[in-house]
Amino acid sequence: MTRTMTQRGFTLVEFMIGLAVGLLLLAGAFSMAGIQLGEHHRLMLELQVQQDLRATAELILRDLRRAAFWDRAQDGVWQDDPDVPARNPFTEIAVEDAGRRVSYSFARDGSAPSAGSVRETSGFRLSDGRIDQLIAGRYQPLTDPDLLRVNRLEVRVDARAHPLDSVCPSALSRRLVTVAVDAEATHDARARHHLELLSQLHNDALSGDCP
Repeated sequence: MTRTMTQRGFTLVEFMIGLAVGLLLLAGAFSMAGIQLGEHHRLMLELQVQQDLRATAELILRDLRRAAFWDRAQDGVWQDDPDVPARNPFTEIAVEDAGRRVSYSFARDGSAPSAGSVRETSGFRLSDGRIDQLIAGRYQPLTDPDLLRVNRLEVRVDARAHPLDSVCPSALSRRLVTVAVDAEATHDARARHHLELLSQLHNDALSGDCP
């Protein structure tokens, strides 16, 4: 009596189908990992753009608060002698090029009392996708264009006049400065951020003289 031996296992077709399914699953896993890594990289870029932009805007705003500082403010107070009170020579803040350039001055802290105030000039500008700071009469890069491309810098100074007593025709101007910045990562335009900060300047401006 002849017995037929039954062979068990996978046929070549079944093996090829299983291999194809396994490769598809593996490709899907690698694709998902690649997407997650790409999203993680983009999120890290966005975080870096936000941090760099905030640090830059806060530095600009902090330096702007020094505008119009006068170390001899007592000379501007009315006295009994016939001398006309001096005016603060550092009051003006120049905003040019639709807010893309701002310059201002202030007295160097610690000037000798017997000598005149030492003027220091500072400022910022938007140039070729970066922000430059005016230091010692020369502009120096404040942001790194290899990492951050600044698309917009706008500085606005809004003054509100506050009339003084009726015996004094002068008006006190309190100035509010706004710094708006838009930037994106140099190598990925999707990682972008907008920031707008505002603050009142420490040193007010006085117009006119009191009799």
